[in-house]
Amino acid sequence: MDIYDIAKASGYSTATVSRVINKQNNVSKKAKDRIEKVIKENGYTPNRIARSLAKKSSQLIGIMVPDIRKFFESQSAYELEKILEASGFSTILCVTTDDIRKKKSYLDLLIENQVEAIIGVGSTYEQDEFYKSLVEVSKDIPMAMLNVSPTINSDRIVNVYIDEINAMDQAVSLFKKKGYKKTLYVSLDRGFQTRSYIAKKAGFIEALYKYYDEVNFVEYKIKSVEVCDINPLIAFIEENDFDSIQFELDSLAVVFYKHYVNAGNKVPEDLAIIGFDNIDATEYTNQRISTIDQRIRRQVELALDNLFKLMKGEESENDLMIKAELVEKETI
Repeated sequence: MDIYDIAKASGYSTATVSRVINKQNNVSKKAKDRIEKVIKENGYTPNRIARSLAKKSSQLIGIMVPDIRKFFESQSAYELEKILEASGFSTILCVTTDDIRKKKSYLDLLIENQVEAIIGVGSTYEQDEFYKSLVEVSKDIPMAMLNVSPTINSDRIVNVYIDEINAMDQAVSLFKKKGYKKTLYVSLDRGFQTRSYIAKKAGFIEALYKYYDEVNFVEYKIKSVEVCDINPLIAFIEENDFDSIQFELDSLAVVFYKHYVNAGNKVPEDLAIIGFDNIDATEYTNQRISTIDQRIRRQVELALDNLFKLMKGEESENDLMIKAELVEKETI
Protein backbone atom coordinates (compact mmCIF):
# COMPACT_ATOMS: atom_id res chain seq x y z
CA MET A 1 0.00 0.00 0.00
CA ASP A 2 1.22 3.51 -0.84
CA ILE A 3 -0.05 7.02 -0.24
CA TYR A 4 -2.38 6.83 -3.25
CA ASP A 5 -4.03 3.65 -1.93
CA ILE A 6 -4.53 5.33 1.45
CA ALA A 7 -6.07 8.35 -0.24
CA LYS A 8 -8.45 6.13 -2.21
CA ALA A 9 -9.42 4.01 0.79
CA SER A 10 -9.95 6.98 3.08
CA GLY A 11 -11.71 9.21 0.59
CA TYR A 12 -9.26 12.07 1.12
CA SER A 13 -6.64 13.61 -1.17
CA THR A 14 -2.99 12.57 -1.25
CA ALA A 15 -2.14 16.03 0.06
CA THR A 16 -4.34 15.50 3.13
CA VAL A 17 -2.86 12.03 3.65
CA SER A 18 0.62 13.53 3.41
CA ARG A 19 -0.24 16.12 6.07
CA VAL A 20 -1.46 13.40 8.44
CA ILE A 21 1.61 11.22 7.85
CA ASN A 22 3.91 14.17 8.48
CA LYS A 23 1.90 15.20 11.58
CA GLN A 24 0.94 18.62 10.31
CA ASN A 25 -1.83 20.50 12.12
CA ASN A 26 -3.96 21.81 9.27
CA VAL A 27 -6.14 18.67 9.06
CA SER A 28 -9.61 18.19 10.52
CA LYS A 29 -10.02 15.63 13.32
CA LYS A 30 -12.48 13.67 11.16
CA ALA A 31 -9.96 13.37 8.31
CA LYS A 32 -7.09 12.58 10.70
CA ASP A 33 -9.01 9.82 12.45
CA ARG A 34 -10.19 8.26 9.18
CA ILE A 35 -6.74 8.30 7.55
CA GLU A 36 -5.00 6.95 10.65
CA LYS A 37 -7.58 4.14 10.82
CA VAL A 38 -6.84 3.15 7.20
CA ILE A 39 -3.08 3.30 7.88
CA LYS A 40 -3.39 1.12 10.97
CA GLU A 41 -5.70 -1.44 9.32
CA ASN A 42 -3.31 -1.85 6.37
CA GLY A 43 -0.01 -1.78 8.26
CA TYR A 44 1.37 1.16 6.30
CA THR A 45 4.73 2.40 7.61
CA PRO A 46 6.08 5.71 6.28
CA ASN A 47 9.71 5.96 5.30
CA ARG A 48 11.76 5.75 8.48
CA ILE A 49 14.15 8.51 7.39
CA ALA A 50 11.34 10.93 6.69
CA ARG A 51 9.60 10.10 9.99
CA SER A 52 12.78 10.62 11.94
CA LEU A 53 13.51 14.11 10.56
CA ALA A 54 13.36 16.54 13.45
CA LYS A 55 14.27 19.72 11.61
CA LYS A 56 11.62 22.04 10.24
CA SER A 57 13.53 22.16 6.96
CA SER A 58 14.83 18.97 5.36
CA GLN A 59 17.01 20.86 2.84
CA LEU A 60 16.10 18.07 0.40
CA ILE A 61 14.81 18.57 -3.15
CA GLY A 62 13.64 15.69 -5.32
CA ILE A 63 14.56 15.48 -9.01
CA MET A 64 12.62 13.14 -11.30
CA VAL A 65 13.83 12.11 -14.76
CA PRO A 66 12.31 9.42 -17.01
CA ASP A 67 15.65 8.22 -18.46
CA ILE A 68 19.01 9.47 -17.15
CA ARG A 69 20.77 8.21 -20.31
CA LYS A 70 19.17 10.90 -22.47
CA PHE A 71 21.01 14.17 -22.96
CA PHE A 72 18.30 16.61 -21.92
CA GLU A 73 17.54 14.68 -18.74
CA SER A 74 21.15 14.04 -17.72
CA GLN A 75 22.38 17.57 -18.50
CA SER A 76 19.41 19.15 -16.76
CA ALA A 77 19.93 16.99 -13.66
CA TYR A 78 23.61 17.97 -13.64
CA GLU A 79 22.86 21.70 -13.89
CA LEU A 80 20.11 21.44 -11.27
CA GLU A 81 22.33 19.62 -8.79
CA LYS A 82 25.13 22.17 -9.18
CA ILE A 83 22.91 25.16 -8.42
CA LEU A 84 20.99 23.40 -5.66
CA GLU A 85 24.17 22.30 -3.91
CA ALA A 86 25.51 25.86 -4.06
CA SER A 87 22.21 27.00 -2.54
CA GLY A 88 22.55 24.61 0.40
CA PHE A 89 20.26 21.80 -0.76
CA SER A 90 20.82 18.07 -1.13
CA THR A 91 19.01 16.17 -3.89
CA ILE A 92 17.29 12.83 -4.36
CA LEU A 93 17.39 11.69 -7.99
CA CYS A 94 14.59 9.38 -9.15
CA VAL A 95 14.69 7.65 -12.56
CA THR A 96 10.98 7.07 -13.04
CA THR A 97 10.82 5.66 -16.61
CA ASP A 98 7.66 6.52 -18.56
CA ASP A 99 5.55 4.01 -16.60
CA ILE A 100 2.89 6.00 -14.74
CA ARG A 101 2.87 3.52 -11.84
CA LYS A 102 6.59 4.05 -11.30
CA LYS A 103 6.14 7.80 -11.61
CA LYS A 104 3.55 7.75 -8.83
CA SER A 105 5.67 5.41 -6.74
CA TYR A 106 8.64 7.77 -6.88
CA LEU A 107 6.39 10.74 -6.18
CA ASP A 108 5.24 8.89 -3.06
CA LEU A 109 8.88 8.26 -2.11
CA LEU A 110 9.70 11.96 -2.35
CA ILE A 111 6.68 12.88 -0.25
CA GLU A 112 7.71 10.37 2.42
CA ASN A 113 11.22 11.84 2.50
CA GLN A 114 9.75 15.27 3.22
CA VAL A 115 11.43 17.00 0.31
CA GLU A 116 10.92 20.75 0.25
CA ALA A 117 10.34 20.82 -3.50
CA ILE A 118 10.11 18.50 -6.50
CA ILE A 119 11.57 19.08 -9.98
CA GLY A 120 10.56 17.01 -13.01
CA VAL A 121 12.61 16.90 -16.21
CA GLY A 122 10.98 15.89 -19.49
CA SER A 123 7.76 16.33 -21.45
CA THR A 124 6.40 12.90 -20.42
CA TYR A 125 5.52 14.43 -17.03
CA GLU A 126 2.85 16.61 -18.63
CA GLN A 127 0.65 13.55 -19.24
CA ASP A 128 -2.74 14.63 -17.84
CA GLU A 129 -3.27 11.65 -15.53
CA PHE A 130 0.12 12.11 -13.85
CA TYR A 131 0.06 15.91 -13.92
CA LYS A 132 -3.18 15.83 -11.92
CA SER A 133 -1.25 13.96 -9.21
CA LEU A 134 1.45 16.64 -9.36
CA VAL A 135 -1.13 19.40 -8.97
CA GLU A 136 -2.58 17.70 -5.90
CA VAL A 137 0.80 17.16 -4.26
CA SER A 138 1.93 20.70 -5.15
CA LYS A 139 -0.62 22.05 -2.67
CA ASP A 140 1.92 21.03 -0.01
CA ILE A 141 5.16 20.73 -1.99
CA PRO A 142 6.07 23.38 -4.62
CA MET A 143 7.32 22.09 -7.96
CA ALA A 144 9.16 23.03 -11.13
CA MET A 145 8.94 21.18 -14.45
CA LEU A 146 11.45 21.43 -17.32
CA ASN A 147 10.31 20.92 -20.92
CA VAL A 148 6.72 20.70 -19.69
CA SER A 149 3.77 22.76 -20.97
CA PRO A 150 0.66 21.14 -19.45
CA THR A 151 -3.01 21.60 -20.26
CA ILE A 152 -3.78 21.97 -16.54
CA ASN A 153 -2.87 25.17 -14.71
CA SER A 154 -1.46 25.38 -11.19
CA ASP A 155 0.02 28.36 -9.38
CA ARG A 156 2.17 25.96 -7.35
CA ILE A 157 4.06 24.50 -10.31
CA VAL A 158 6.64 26.38 -12.40
CA ASN A 159 6.72 25.14 -16.02
CA VAL A 160 9.66 26.04 -18.28
CA TYR A 161 9.97 24.98 -21.91
CA ILE A 162 11.37 26.15 -25.23
CA ASP A 163 9.46 27.43 -28.24
CA GLU A 164 9.79 24.43 -30.56
CA ILE A 165 7.69 26.17 -33.21
CA ASN A 166 10.20 29.01 -33.48
CA ALA A 167 13.12 26.56 -33.29
CA MET A 168 11.91 24.77 -36.41
CA ASP A 169 11.24 28.09 -38.10
CA GLN A 170 14.92 28.98 -37.58
CA ALA A 171 16.05 25.64 -39.07
CA VAL A 172 13.80 25.66 -42.14
CA SER A 173 14.64 29.32 -42.76
CA LEU A 174 18.33 28.37 -42.88
CA PHE A 175 17.65 25.48 -45.29
CA LYS A 176 15.85 27.95 -47.58
CA LYS A 177 18.58 30.57 -47.27
CA LYS A 178 21.25 28.00 -48.20
CA GLY A 179 19.30 26.94 -51.30
CA TYR A 180 18.03 23.51 -50.23
CA LYS A 181 14.81 22.55 -51.94
CA LYS A 182 13.52 19.32 -50.41
CA THR A 183 13.84 18.58 -46.68
CA LEU A 184 12.96 15.32 -44.94
CA TYR A 185 11.85 15.19 -41.29
CA VAL A 186 13.31 12.21 -39.39
CA SER A 187 11.97 11.31 -35.95
CA LEU A 188 12.18 8.58 -33.32
CA ASP A 189 9.25 6.16 -33.21
CA ARG A 190 8.56 5.91 -29.45
CA GLY A 191 5.16 4.29 -29.75
CA PHE A 192 3.59 7.41 -28.24
CA GLN A 193 3.69 11.16 -28.89
CA THR A 194 5.02 13.75 -26.46
CA ARG A 195 4.05 17.42 -26.56
CA SER A 196 7.63 18.25 -27.56
CA TYR A 197 7.47 15.88 -30.53
CA ILE A 198 4.11 17.29 -31.65
CA ALA A 199 5.34 20.88 -31.33
CA LYS A 200 8.54 20.20 -33.30
CA LYS A 201 6.66 18.49 -36.11
CA ALA A 202 3.98 21.19 -36.24
CA GLY A 203 6.65 23.89 -36.28
CA PHE A 204 8.50 22.17 -39.10
CA ILE A 205 5.36 21.88 -41.24
CA GLU A 206 4.36 25.48 -40.51
CA ALA A 207 7.82 26.68 -41.52
CA LEU A 208 7.73 24.70 -44.78
CA TYR A 209 4.54 26.54 -45.78
CA LYS A 210 6.09 29.85 -44.72
CA TYR A 211 9.32 29.56 -46.71
CA TYR A 212 8.52 27.29 -49.68
CA ASP A 213 6.02 27.69 -52.49
CA GLU A 214 5.67 23.95 -53.07
CA VAL A 215 5.28 21.92 -49.87
CA ASN A 216 5.38 18.13 -49.57
CA PHE A 217 5.91 17.21 -45.93
CA VAL A 218 7.46 13.75 -45.46
CA GLU A 219 8.34 12.16 -42.14
CA TYR A 220 10.56 9.11 -41.76
CA LYS A 221 10.42 7.30 -38.40
CA ILE A 222 13.30 5.28 -36.93
CA LYS A 223 12.47 2.61 -34.36
CA SER A 224 15.57 2.75 -32.17
CA VAL A 225 18.76 4.78 -31.97
CA GLU A 226 20.70 1.75 -30.74
CA VAL A 227 19.65 -0.85 -33.32
CA CYS A 228 18.30 1.14 -36.25
CA ASP A 229 19.36 0.13 -39.74
CA ILE A 230 20.30 3.36 -41.52
CA ASN A 231 20.63 1.80 -44.98
CA PRO A 232 16.87 1.89 -45.72
CA LEU A 233 16.83 5.56 -44.76
CA ILE A 234 19.78 6.30 -47.06
CA ALA A 235 18.01 4.47 -49.90
CA PHE A 236 14.78 6.38 -49.19
CA ILE A 237 16.64 9.70 -49.38
CA GLU A 238 18.28 8.82 -52.69
CA GLU A 239 15.06 7.46 -54.23
CA ASN A 240 13.14 10.63 -53.35
CA ASP A 241 15.88 13.21 -54.05
CA PHE A 242 15.96 14.80 -50.61
CA ASP A 243 18.80 17.29 -50.25
CA SER A 244 18.44 18.02 -46.52
CA ILE A 245 17.24 16.48 -43.26
CA GLN A 246 15.85 17.94 -40.05
CA PHE A 247 16.32 15.38 -37.27
CA GLU A 248 14.04 15.41 -34.23
CA LEU A 249 17.04 14.44 -32.05
CA ASP A 250 20.80 14.79 -32.28
CA SER A 251 21.17 11.15 -31.26
CA LEU A 252 19.55 10.19 -34.57
CA ALA A 253 21.59 12.72 -36.54
CA VAL A 254 24.93 11.48 -35.16
CA VAL A 255 24.20 7.81 -35.93
CA PHE A 256 22.93 8.68 -39.40
CA TYR A 257 25.92 10.91 -40.19
CA LYS A 258 28.40 8.13 -39.42
CA HIS A 259 26.67 5.61 -41.71
CA TYR A 260 25.95 8.11 -44.47
CA VAL A 261 29.53 9.37 -44.76
CA ASN A 262 30.99 5.86 -44.44
CA ALA A 263 28.84 4.89 -47.44
CA GLY A 264 30.82 7.40 -49.53
CA ASN A 265 28.43 10.33 -49.40
CA LYS A 266 29.38 13.94 -48.72
CA VAL A 267 27.88 16.38 -46.22
CA PRO A 268 26.66 19.00 -46.91
CA GLU A 269 27.38 18.66 -50.66
CA ASP A 270 25.02 15.69 -51.08
CA LEU A 271 22.86 16.25 -48.03
CA ALA A 272 22.56 18.95 -45.35
CA ILE A 273 21.85 17.95 -41.75
CA ILE A 274 20.42 19.75 -38.72
CA GLY A 275 19.83 17.99 -35.41
CA PHE A 276 18.14 18.98 -32.18
CA ASP A 277 19.60 19.23 -28.61
CA ASN A 278 23.23 20.31 -29.22
CA ILE A 279 24.62 17.23 -27.49
CA ASP A 280 28.39 16.87 -27.05
CA ALA A 281 28.58 14.17 -29.72
CA THR A 282 27.72 16.70 -32.43
CA GLU A 283 31.17 18.24 -31.80
CA TYR A 284 33.05 14.96 -32.25
CA THR A 285 31.93 13.78 -35.70
CA ASN A 286 34.30 14.46 -38.63
CA GLN A 287 32.17 17.48 -39.39
CA ARG A 288 30.48 19.21 -36.47
CA ILE A 289 26.73 18.73 -36.83
CA SER A 290 24.49 21.80 -36.98
CA THR A 291 21.81 21.65 -34.33
CA ILE A 292 19.26 23.43 -32.16
CA ASP A 293 20.26 24.23 -28.59
CA GLN A 294 17.50 24.02 -25.96
CA ARG A 295 19.46 26.33 -23.64
CA ILE A 296 19.26 23.91 -20.74
CA ARG A 297 21.23 26.10 -18.37
CA ARG A 298 18.80 28.98 -18.92
CA GLN A 299 15.79 26.69 -18.43
CA VAL A 300 17.27 25.46 -15.14
CA GLU A 301 18.03 28.98 -13.92
CA LEU A 302 14.50 30.20 -14.66
CA ALA A 303 12.93 27.13 -13.08
CA LEU A 304 14.95 27.41 -9.87
CA ASP A 305 14.63 31.20 -9.56
CA ASN A 306 10.86 30.88 -9.60
CA LEU A 307 10.77 27.67 -7.55
CA PHE A 308 12.74 29.39 -4.77
CA LYS A 309 10.15 32.20 -4.83
CA LEU A 310 7.37 29.64 -4.40
CA MET A 311 9.23 28.04 -1.50
CA LYS A 312 9.43 31.46 0.20
CA GLY A 313 5.74 32.15 -0.37
CA GLU A 314 6.48 34.86 -2.92
CA GLU A 315 4.82 35.45 -6.29
CA SER A 316 6.42 33.56 -9.17
CA GLU A 317 6.07 33.13 -12.90
CA ASN A 318 4.55 29.73 -13.62
CA ASP A 319 4.54 29.47 -17.42
CA LEU A 320 7.86 30.34 -19.03
CA MET A 321 8.61 29.75 -22.72
CA ILE A 322 12.08 30.66 -23.97
CA LYS A 323 13.59 30.86 -27.44
CA ALA A 324 15.88 28.07 -28.64
CA GLU A 325 19.17 28.81 -30.41
CA LEU A 326 20.08 27.46 -33.85
CA VAL A 327 23.79 26.58 -33.85
CA GLU A 328 25.16 26.54 -37.40
CA LYS A 329 28.21 24.26 -37.66
CA GLU A 330 29.60 22.27 -40.61
CA THR A 331 26.74 20.12 -41.95
CA ILE A 332 24.74 22.82 -43.71
